[in-house]
Amino acid sequence: MKSNIDIYESMYQEFNPIKHINSRIKEMEIKSEYGAVVASKWTEFVHQSLINEAYPVVHPIGQETFSLFVEFPTGVFEYALDIDGATSLINEKKIVPLTFSPLEIFMSVDQGNINTDPNRIKPNHKNPVMVLQSEYLTNNKPYCINGNHRIFEAYRNNNEQIEVFVFKDMEFVPFIYDDLSKAMYFFEIDYDNVMNNKRNYIRNEKGSFANEFYEF
Repeated sequence: MKSNIDIYESMYQEFNPIKHINSRIKEMEIKSEYGAVVASKWTEFVHQSLINEAYPVVHPIGQETFSLFVEFPTGVFEYALDIDGATSLINEKKIVPLTFSPLEIFMSVDQGNINTDPNRIKPNHKNPVMVLQSEYLTNNKPYCINGNHRIFEAYRNNNEQIEVFVFKDMEFVPFIYDDLSKAMYFFEIDYDNVMNNKRNYIRNEKGSFANEFYEF
């Protein structure tokens, strides 16, 4: 199975987050009265807080992070996820993993991006197997962000079960690595709420994440 990772890695650095946000702001402005209010708040937020944010983020040496690429009409954006930070959160909150048969969870693995050559595999098990599932980032499908090879090996060896930490929608926000990735995530929720007349994850009918960004 072919992976899109190589394609995304050749495209994501050309993405312009501010251009993307501004194009969506224009759509929200004409969608509804609520959309115009949300668009105005994001316009203010962009000029005050995001205009100088560096993209793409620089991944620190010695810290395990993960690049989750999401394709938009305007290009491919890199969401930076802090895998070490996720492990710290698991330990701090005493989060309990879920148990799956490898067959159940194998669909979360990017099979086209698996290294199957034993001589080139470098085991790194300091962080547990983690799967992210988001309406906004993965089309509500499970996607492995750490431990691809462990899931693959459990599947190939017909193991009975494997422990996996699963994070959905707002649960993984604490380990989104940088402010721009976090802002993009919240912005896409607001955009979806406006364009589809929803109010997912906001506290009242007139609210938006543009108001609440720094509370998360």
